[in-house]
Formats: sequence, structure tokens, C-alpha cells
Amino acid sequence: MSWFSRKPTQQKYVDAAIKVATNLYLQTIPGAVDAPAPLQFNLPDSRFRYMIFCLSAALTAALAYDEKKHIQPEILIKGCLDAANLIATKDAQEYLGGPASSQDSVENASAYLTEFLKHWSRWPELEKEGRNAEIIELISSLIHTTESNNPLTASDQERLGPLALQIDCWLPTMRGAFTELAGR
Repeated sequence: MSWFSRKPTQQKYVDAAIKVATNLYLQTIPGAVDAPAPLQFNLPDSRFRYMIFCLSAALTAALAYDEKKHIQPEILIKGCLDAANLIATKDAQEYLGGPASSQDSVENASAYLTEFLKHWSRWPELEKEGRNAEIIELISSLIHTTESNNPLTASDQERLGPLALQIDCWLPTMRGAFTELAGR
């Protein structure tokens, strides 16, 4: 009966987080069939920043619900960053706006992810307290940083609100998918 209690390896957690983040990315980027918001990627590395945002959402879902502390956050984060950097450098034109800006963006990936995770750290408490409007504003502001270096405006908030709400609602489902994929 010991095979029922086997924990997934840390690499399986990394693979699962990447899969969940990739699904979020592909379902919400411009051109996706049911994209809930018109993202306005105005920076050369907007797609890369958005990929990092999606990773941060997947990591938040994985770690916020990890009551038994099976996941080693450092290994998970490093594995996800390595994958994001590999994907971006393979297709620098799409994700980074060309090879000229690629090295700076890849070097900034850790800073982007750290900043996203810092802001996401507020999410569990806001969720517990039912502060939904603040959650939507938080997620909208994170998404907006992938589009522009300018501050979030009221019109940005209105445009990104449906996507932010959808991502907030998907977080428990993302955790379920993460757990299922890691357990395979």
C-alpha cells in the first residue's frame, strides 16, 4: 500500500507548474479564442513579462494551497525561471522583441518574478477576508505591468478587470490541475 502515499518529485512539481502556467498563457493572450480581455502589449518584452506573470499565478496557486509543505519553493521557482528563459531565448523575436533586448529581459526574469510573487503574497489574506475588489485591482495591476511601465489607470482597470476576475476564480482549479499533474 505504500505506493498510495508516494509524494511527487520536485521536478514533477516544476513540470506541473509550467504546464498550468502555459495553459493560462495560451488561454488569455491576444488571439486566444476566448481571451477575456484585450491585452495591450506595448513593450518589446511584454509577452515574456506576461509569461512570467502566468508563472507567478501558477506558483501562487501551488504554494498558497500547499498546507503540508511538500513543495520546495526555491526549486520550483528556479525550475520555472529556467524554463521561461529557455522558451524566451528560443523565440526571442516573439517573447523579447528581438535578440537585442533578449539578454536584458532574461536577466530581469528573476526580478520580474520576485516582484510578481511579492504582490501575490497579499492574495491569500485578501481571499480569506473576502476583499474581492482589492483582489481584482491587485491582479489587474500585475497584468498591466506586463503591458506598460505606466501606472494603472481607471480605464486599464476596467479593461483588465474581467481577466483578473477570471484568473482569481481559476486559482483553485489551477491548484487542482497542478496537484493532478504532479501526481502522475
